[in-house]
Amino acid sequence: MKKVHMVMLSALMLLLCGLVSQAQQSAELATGDISAPVGGSGTADFLPLWTNGTTLGSSVLFQSGTGKTAKVGIGTTTPKSTLDVKGGGTIRGLFSLPATGTATATAGFNSQPMDMAASAFNSSTSTPVTQTFQWQAEPVGNDTSRASGSLNLLFAEGNGKFAETGFHIDSDGQLTFATGQSGSGLSDVDASQLGGLAAGAFAQLAAANTFTANQTVNGNVSASQLVSTVAQGTAPLQVTSTTQVSNLNASLLGGSPASAFQPAGSYAVLNTNMVFGYQVVPTNTGATLMTIPNLGTLLVDCDSSLSRIAFFPSVSGSLWFVNGGVTGFVSGSSGTQLSNQSTDDLITAQFATATQNVTMVISGHPASTCIYAAQATVQGPGLDKKEARVHSSRASHR
Repeated sequence: MKKVHMVMLSALMLLLCGLVSQAQQSAELATGDISAPVGGSGTADFLPLWTNGTTLGSSVLFQSGTGKTAKVGIGTTTPKSTLDVKGGGTIRGLFSLPATGTATATAGFNSQPMDMAASAFNSSTSTPVTQTFQWQAEPVGNDTSRASGSLNLLFAEGNGKFAETGFHIDSDGQLTFATGQSGSGLSDVDASQLGGLAAGAFAQLAAANTFTANQTVNGNVSASQLVSTVAQGTAPLQVTSTTQVSNLNASLLGGSPASAFQPAGSYAVLNTNMVFGYQVVPTNTGATLMTIPNLGTLLVDCDSSLSRIAFFPSVSGSLWFVNGGVTGFVSGSSGTQLSNQSTDDLITAQFATATQNVTMVISGHPASTCIYAAQATVQGPGLDKKEARVHSSRASHR
């Protein structure tokens, strides 16, 4: 009986061992954890790659260093940064360069930068020099109610420190350029505003403009016509210089019209009983020095060395004259020569009719250009209004 029990116990143990072995095989099949021989070869520092189910090889991922100093290169065995890719890249999602810290009331933080480098050969040092531009987002107005940010462009040469170029894009899209930039680098830019002002705030070169405030021009102003609409009582021009303005033709001088003045080289009736004459006469030229309406005309003739003065009555009368202490008398209406000499002369003459009497003072200076002046006072019936005017000069006859 004991022998039977031992046989049965042995059979039970064999059954249990078989069940355990079968359970282990089922678990291995379910987890895929099947121990099998692994083969293949690889290159040191390259991350391994399963080339098939049982063989390992080298991938394109290369790692130098370990821990925090580890650098991974794709397509390169000399990575310069944590991840160095030699070749193109496609990112099918967000490419993020987050801030280097969280802002506090004390300070804000820039974003992680993005560099773009060029290499230029320097002839002075005979070495290539790296030229690096850097974009980074920067805080603006930290710890204010208008906190914002801007995208800034920086630059560094060689191993130099990055510095702001002055060019940045504000949060509202407005551009700020480097100090001193002329703007010649921009063309065909049509903006709705300039410096925050619309186009209507600026003068148009090819259109009429109206200015409502004082304007200062440091230079010359050229125009086909200057028009002033200032009210009476306010000077339309304010001038500091006393230099004569050439070719300026005004309708009034000191508030008086041209008819109130004696033109050079002409004679005029000053009052109803006075006449004045002045002439500058070139050599071998004659001119009318003065006309006394209704009485006669004074003619002058310059002959370089001689000065000739003659009176031609327009009516019959008596003429007395004194020149250099010599007295002369003529009656009738014939012309009378009062002077014909090479020295300065001063003549006083009186011509009388039955109703009028004129007293004349005449001076002459002979030279290559002769100068004459005369004044006449009429007594008796005065000159009428039609005769009290400026008369045109008339050349004399020899």
